[in-house]
Amino acid sequence: MQYDDEKDPATAALAAVAGLARSVEALTRDVAAMKTGLRQTASKTAVARLNDTVATLGNTVAAFEDLLTRLATKPSSGSKAAAGGSSVEPVRSWLRLPESDEAVVQAVLSELLPWMESIYLRYATARETLPPCWLWHPEIVEELLWLMDAWTTAYESDEASNKLVGDWHDRQRPGVTRRIGEYAPACDVLTHRDDAGQPAVTVPLAVDADPFVTWWATARDTHGPAPTPEQIKAGRRGDRGLAAVPNTTAGGQR
Repeated sequence: MQYDDEKDPATAALAAVAGLARSVEALTRDVAAMKTGLRQTASKTAVARLNDTVATLGNTVAAFEDLLTRLATKPSSGSKAAAGGSSVEPVRSWLRLPESDEAVVQAVLSELLPWMESIYLRYATARETLPPCWLWHPEIVEELLWLMDAWTTAYESDEASNKLVGDWHDRQRPGVTRRIGEYAPACDVLTHRDDAGQPAVTVPLAVDADPFVTWWATARDTHGPAPTPEQIKAGRRGDRGLAAVPNTTAGGQR
């Protein structure tokens, strides 16, 4: 169904339903007239075939009308936005959970931990790649959380289907398992002992961003500002001075 960008989808759907109803009414009158004529000139077999055709057409039209009605009564993104809401259900993210709210974090883990035991860790590749220190790695928890929610959608939601289940098995779970193995291939619990309380991530050069603002705003066709001696000293390849993740103890990765 097409509608004007300026027109709310629900209004457009209601208009389409009204137009369809008028068409059905006109068609019904025409068919009634045809049946009257056929009863006078055609055989009983022909009239029976026409009755079957009309019944099939009526069922098709009724199904289409019901679909349009459901579309029309479903809240649209435009009306939700006007009311200050959103028609899109937010996707949960471990990295974006509200800070200082232990109840929310506890609620998420109370779902994730049983699901990992009953579903995720039933797969040998999942057990092989999940490091014992996985709770120290927010990127791993993030992957597991969205994978759990994708599993719930595929198996238990109103949209559940074999297609979604197949996608979960064929693409989503193997992808998460592979990435988790890449995030911390040699990490263990002891690795995190000396990092407790330290910043987990810093943005390289964040405090030196002003020259880059000027460059990108006014001269982006050039190669950009020259690095300072301090930046050169701290940021050579292999050094950790300008790394996003601080150095860790030997034998592990963060």
